[in-house]
Amino acid sequence: MHRLPLADELPYQFLAPKVNRFWVRTTRRFRRRMLRGEHRVERIDVEGIEHLQPLLDHGDGVLLAPNHSDRADGLVMLDLADRIGRPMCAMAMHQLFAGSAGVRRWLFPRLGLFPVDREGSDLAAVKAAVEILSAGEHPLLVFPEGEVYHLTDRLTPLREGVAFLATSAARKKEGKTVWIVPVGLKYRFLDGHDPMPAMLGLMDRLEHRFTWWNSREIPLVERIYRYAEAMLTLKELEYLRQASSGPLPERIASLRSHIVNKLEDRHLGKRQEHATVPSRVNDLRRHCLEALKGQALSPETAVQFRRDLNDTFVAVQLFSYPGDYLRENPTVERASEVLMKFDEDVLGSEIGAPHGPRRAVLKLGEPIDVAARLNAEGKLKAVVRTVTAELEGRIQGLLDAIGPGRPLDR
Repeated sequence: MHRLPLADELPYQFLAPKVNRFWVRTTRRFRRRMLRGEHRVERIDVEGIEHLQPLLDHGDGVLLAPNHSDRADGLVMLDLADRIGRPMCAMAMHQLFAGSAGVRRWLFPRLGLFPVDREGSDLAAVKAAVEILSAGEHPLLVFPEGEVYHLTDRLTPLREGVAFLATSAARKKEGKTVWIVPVGLKYRFLDGHDPMPAMLGLMDRLEHRFTWWNSREIPLVERIYRYAEAMLTLKELEYLRQASSGPLPERIASLRSHIVNKLEDRHLGKRQEHATVPSRVNDLRRHCLEALKGQALSPETAVQFRRDLNDTFVAVQLFSYPGDYLRENPTVERASEVLMKFDEDVLGSEIGAPHGPRRAVLKLGEPIDVAARLNAEGKLKAVVRTVTAELEGRIQGLLDAIGPGRPLDR
C-alpha cells in the first residue's frame, strides 16, 4: 500500500465540486489514455446499467458504491459516467489534490471530484455529499472500503459513511428517494496474453532485494508465500523482538492486534476489539493528529506521536494481507494482486504496475431504497447499520457473480 501523507504533513482544505461538462468532455481522451497506459485497462465491460438510468431520469438521489481493489477504479467509474451521459461527483481522499502545480486543485472540482479528510470530522465534505444526493442532478461516487487493498475477490468490511450519507439525504428529499447502487468491479487479463513473464520478473526482483538467489524451479505461489513469511518475520522481529510460528493468517492477525492494542492502550485507554481494524486505526490517527496540533508537546513526544502514526499504517498494511487469499483460490489475477502489493510495499512503487493488458468488468446490482429502509426502521443509527450490512452482502454477491479469474497452474 502507498503511504499517503496525513493532515500534519499535508494540510487539508475543502474544495466544493463545480461540475463543468466542457472539462468533463475535454479530459475524456486523456482519462482513457491514462487507463490504457498507466493502468493497462484496454476494455471495460458493463452489466446492469439498466438499474441506473430510471433512477437518474426520475431525479432521485443516486449513490454508487463499488468495491475498491485497484488504483484504476476511479477512472473506470468516470468512464461509466461518460457512458450514461451524466457527469458524476466523487468523494476522494484530499491527498490526490496535491501536486501538479495546483492543476489538480483547479481541475478536479470541475470534473466533480471533491476532497475529504478521512482522519478528521469533515463536516464540509459530508454536507456537500448530502446536497449532491438531495439535488439528484449528478450521481455520487463513494468507495465504502476507503482504501485500495488489492483484494478483488474479497470485500473488506465497509465503513458506515456511505449509508450515513444516503440516509441523511433521504431524510431531506421530499417526494423522492435516495438509492445506493452496489457495484462489483474486477479486472481480468485479456485473452491471449500471458502475464506470467512480467510476474516472474517482478518476483526475481523481489528476491534479489533480499539477496536471495532466484528460485524459478519453485512454483510461483510457493515463492510468494515464502517471501511473505520472510517479510512478516522481519516485522515480528521489529515489533515483537522474536519471530513467531504457526499458520500465516494467524501470525498476521496476531502482530496486527499487538500493534493496534498497544496504541489504543497508550492513547485511548481502552481497546475497541469489537470494531474493524480500519475503524480502530482511524480513531487512533485522529487522536494523534489532534495531539500534534497542541503547542505544549516536547520534541520527543512529537516524535513518538509521528512514530505511532507510522505504526497505524503498518497495521493497515497487515490488514491488507489476509494470509490465505492466494492459497484459497490460486488464480493469475490473485497472484498479480499480491505482487502489485509487494511492488508498493517492498520496492516503494507509488502504484504497483499491472502485469499485462486488462479488461475491467463492472456489474451494477439491484439498488437499495434508503428512504424505504428509513421509513420501516425509523432510527438513523439502526438504518445505517442495516443498510451497511445489506450493501456489503450485495457487493460481495456481485463479485462472486463475476466469478474467479484464470487458474494459476505454475
